[in-house]
Amino acid sequence: MSRESRKNISKTEGEFGFIERLSNVVSAASYDGDKDIFVGIGDDGAVVGSPENNSILTTDALVDGVHFKSSDGRWYDVGWKSAVSNLSDIAAMGGTPDHALVTIGVPLNSPAEIFDGIYSGMNAAFQSFGGRVVGGDVVSSPTMFINVALTGHTSVNANGEPILLTRNAAKSGDLVCITGTLGSSAGGLEVLRRKSTDTNSRVLIERHFHPIPRIDIGQALLEAGVRCAMDISDGLIGDLEKIAIQSSVNIAIDLSKIPTEPELKSIFGERAIDFALGGGEDYELVFTTSKSTLAQLNDKERNSINIIGKVSKSSDNEGHVTVVDKNNKPYRALRKGWDHLSV
Repeated sequence: MSRESRKNISKTEGEFGFIERLSNVVSAASYDGDKDIFVGIGDDGAVVGSPENNSILTTDALVDGVHFKSSDGRWYDVGWKSAVSNLSDIAAMGGTPDHALVTIGVPLNSPAEIFDGIYSGMNAAFQSFGGRVVGGDVVSSPTMFINVALTGHTSVNANGEPILLTRNAAKSGDLVCITGTLGSSAGGLEVLRRKSTDTNSRVLIERHFHPIPRIDIGQALLEAGVRCAMDISDGLIGDLEKIAIQSSVNIAIDLSKIPTEPELKSIFGERAIDFALGGGEDYELVFTTSKSTLAQLNDKERNSINIIGKVSKSSDNEGHVTVVDKNNKPYRALRKGWDHLSV
């Protein structure tokens, strides 16, 4: 692909338009009656197999200069996040992680401690939340990268059919909810750029390097009856837009309801909310459900959840997200979220 064509893709489509383009190409080559594919391109993971023996498939890559800096030498942290970014996709579908294949590309003559650190961090994450590395590949590359492909599985109903959390199941009248707090990872990246080392900064840096995948709460949501969810990896607004579009609904968010850590507010003041709306890499879950379904969760689970908005019908079936402030006036976020092909 030429440099010019890459530029055109970025300008006209962005990452998610490009994914839709690829989905159309792949779908055109598919056979009618692919009954072994329950969820295809466009969700946190694909779900394939038989009803009784399903597999969730997901993959994610980290690239030097985009997701981490090799000059920092924080290899354990890079390994941890490379595992968590995939574990979070399994959590977003209410699944249980199983097995991982890891491909690493490194420049020639890279020191062995790079591999030791990466795999130590990766193994620590899998041991904490489930999953295990069972193979992979190592290649030479001028730019370092790590790609993890992770499998998982999900529950089945009485008919033996997979039960899943997906992006296309939001309904008018649903509440919009999130787990945890938002914006700390993006705030941590910013204080790293500033080279800040105070106590509040260290809290945010920890959140940036060591996010927690919400495996347990994802499974609890599924068991309670929630059916629509995804993880917040690219930013709250951008990720909610994916739910709104795939579910053909409108989503309204109350700015005052979005929770952030006190350390984020202490350092960034009013700007903290923009980190929460568009920062990304929080790896919390955003989901929609009814009030009665939310009541099925236990006290501990409910205490980790905040209601931040509501779902309504979309008159044009296109799907839209709006954010309003405490005076019910539209709030324009500085950034919707991360897009790898934006300009």
